[in-house]
Amino acid sequence: MQMQNIDVFERYNLYILPEKFFIEPRDRDGGLASTRYIEIDRISTNIRVRDQNEERIRVADAEIKLIYGVVGTIQLVAGPSLIVINRAKQVGSIMGHDVWQMEGAEVIPYRRTTAHLTDKQALHERHFQDLLTLVLLQPGFYFCYSFDLTRSLQWLSENANPEFRKLSLIERADPRFVWNGYLLSQLRSIRDAVQFCLPLMHGFYGSRRVRIGGHICWLTLISRRSIQSAGVRFHKRGVNAEGQPANFVETEQIVHPDGDTNALASFVQLRGSIPLFWSQKPNLRWQPCPMLKPADDQLQAYVKHFESQRQLYGGNHVIVNLVNQKGRENKVGGELERISLQANLQYVRHHGFDFHRECGAMQWERLSILKNQLTKEIASFGFFATSSLNPSINQTQLGYFRSNCMDCLDRTNVVQSMLARAVLPLQLGALGFVSPQSFEVVSNADLEEAFKNLWADNGDQCSKQYAGTGALKSDYTRLGKRTYVGALNDGVNAITRYFRNNFADGNRQDAIDLFLGNFRVDVTNLPTNFDATLLALNQQGVAILAAAVAMSMTVLCILVAENYSATFFWLCVFGLCMAFIVLNGEDFVNSPKLKKD
Repeated sequence: MQMQNIDVFERYNLYILPEKFFIEPRDRDGGLASTRYIEIDRISTNIRVRDQNEERIRVADAEIKLIYGVVGTIQLVAGPSLIVINRAKQVGSIMGHDVWQMEGAEVIPYRRTTAHLTDKQALHERHFQDLLTLVLLQPGFYFCYSFDLTRSLQWLSENANPEFRKLSLIERADPRFVWNGYLLSQLRSIRDAVQFCLPLMHGFYGSRRVRIGGHICWLTLISRRSIQSAGVRFHKRGVNAEGQPANFVETEQIVHPDGDTNALASFVQLRGSIPLFWSQKPNLRWQPCPMLKPADDQLQAYVKHFESQRQLYGGNHVIVNLVNQKGRENKVGGELERISLQANLQYVRHHGFDFHRECGAMQWERLSILKNQLTKEIASFGFFATSSLNPSINQTQLGYFRSNCMDCLDRTNVVQSMLARAVLPLQLGALGFVSPQSFEVVSNADLEEAFKNLWADNGDQCSKQYAGTGALKSDYTRLGKRTYVGALNDGVNAITRYFRNNFADGNRQDAIDLFLGNFRVDVTNLPTNFDATLLALNQQGVAILAAAVAMSMTVLCILVAENYSATFFWLCVFGLCMAFIVLNGEDFVNSPKLKKD
């Protein structure tokens, strides 16, 4: 499955002059990789590709920076800014192609000063810069200069015709999983600039070398996070009008022999928010109640989602619905089951499994119940395998498990790892490493350790990107059992999530919307609420101030005055203030300010 790539240049010298940026391609050894270079005029903002043979770069007095790629350009208040990768590390390879993780990026404004801005504009400029930095500091941006990380291996095998192979890396990439697609739009429009356009995938990549008997192979896990309806927990739930779900992630488990890129086996799973119109806005409560609007056409949302899944992936689909079948979660989970019966799509089957009820009190061995219930589909769906030297192993994946809980994080990752564990011996068997009927992953310590840690790391990273903390229940994924230390860690993460989701996630949602181009800066129509705070002179500010005063007076009465009547009075005032704050919780949380759904 070797393809001729129009590779992206691997290194660059960025020359910074007062009136120009020059981006010069270099190879890994520092030599010139091409005579072509990018010239960006910092005054006119024009971008063009030049040739050293026609006009050499003026390097005298330039500040020179080594960069690993161009993330793109973005229009802010002061004008455009250039975003580049200034730190990266190689984290592995896929099919002989090196995979890199972005470790640092820099936003460089074209304009060298903000003196031309008003005080309000300067405030907005700093805020937008901070939002971009917030996204760029998130873990999980990966890239490859010579291989398309955004496509599954089966898709590449089925669709990589000669015409496709002639396309550049950015032209071949799946737009759903290119996080800097909007930022690269200007550069892509420039003739001959495609080799400077580096697609960034967001999610997870991990690869481990393992020994199985007399064989050495690589176990690789890739999770691709979609830009469609992208955001953070509570602020992005359900599907949008196009049937695109929040927190959609495509995860691929790949096995291939060490040193052999001609044979491989891959298994793809999907996760995504419950594919209906629903919301769960933060409101200071521990778990906000999910909301469904009676007027919404849930059937249309469901059908539109699965029609798109059918078009993208083909085959049959099983919804593994892990939400509680009683209580507030069933409000949405039960509606999903009802709508799936009403839609009666022949290629979709709904399978409910109340994870918390079945596996409560640390009875995690009961996950085998779910595995047994899905045995038929595990066998019939299969996986993708190919070998140019042994065509008899060639097969395609015929169906897909689409797992979800409420967040598509913790329970979902546990169940996806269980399904991946069931398929792994079949993948190894197809490549001739083991006899799949008699082999269990746990019987090989090297493979068991690699498998557990890859899936636990995957769960942690996807959770940090969506919920702000590592995954809950990760001790089971990493250790194969539930532990009291893991339960305690879950408690800490749950509390951290509560504070982040209520008091920081609005800002994170704004950052993602700005980065993806869902919100675009218009200097003539800047947001009016950036400088708003909870301590403003409105009912929210008054309530917080009154609660603080009442609490202070209560403490003073207890410690100094020893006046029980006054203590009781101020305690009542404090209680009333807190009751007002809780009842109007949505007004007190950190909400997005740039784009309202």
